[in-house]
Amino acid sequence: MNVIVLTVIIAMLLGAPAGILVSLALAVITAMIRSQGGLRERTLGVLRTRFLWASATFSLAALLLGDWQSVAIVWLISAFTINAWRTHGPATDRDRSRMLARLAAALTGLAMAWVSMNWVTTPIVAWLLGVGLLQPAYSGWCCAGHRCPGSRRPLTQAALGLTTTLAMCTLIIAVPFT
Repeated sequence: MNVIVLTVIIAMLLGAPAGILVSLALAVITAMIRSQGGLRERTLGVLRTRFLWASATFSLAALLLGDWQSVAIVWLISAFTINAWRTHGPATDRDRSRMLARLAAALTGLAMAWVSMNWVTTPIVAWLLGVGLLQPAYSGWCCAGHRCPGSRRPLTQAALGLTTTLAMCTLIIAVPFT
């Protein structure tokens, strides 16, 4: 999730095509640095990196559709919605701090929609769809909250991850007002 939030920040600062391509390049470099072993193992490790696939998919959708802000809004809200109801698989974050970070990113998506869209020309159905997706996801998260364990990561790492996500989401909302 953080790679998409970071992509949104870079796209806001550098402009749409350049920022998206720079963030994709950063995701590839990060995946290469994190992979270990020989050339074959490193290549397979890079190809198995979930955040790289997320960044590539987001970048491709944003560049093909030409409206990266709408893609970001839909991405942030739907990522929380899918993750709140999913009980198994690779996209499952059954960790309270990670789910809270995804909720913050989804709320940032709604704030981006409120700030960046022209609501005179945009049908109200778009806003209702965003809120309509977020409400059942929040309900699912609350229902599963008692089954979610605390963070499996050390407390300082969980707090740092949550604080970083909240700071990046605050930056996304604050940039249009500066």
